[in-house]
Amino acid sequence: MSQRHLAYLAVPTAGFFATPYLPFVNTDRLWLGLPAVLVWAVLWTVGTTVALALYEARAPHPEDAEEEATA
Repeated sequence: MSQRHLAYLAVPTAGFFATPYLPFVNTDRLWLGLPAVLVWAVLWTVGTTVALALYEARAPHPEDAEEEATA
């Protein structure tokens, strides 16, 4: 796994782990009519999905290479 793969997988993880330490998230303020921490978690959930999709699309798949070699 390259450093680039680790970088875009680490960003959503850092966002989730930073949640309790961010004062603008841990308030009783509403964002879009929902609690700020809920909106923050949903955003990072979508970000995690995007990061995992990028990883899957760009990661090497040895079984694909075997299928192409036998065809």
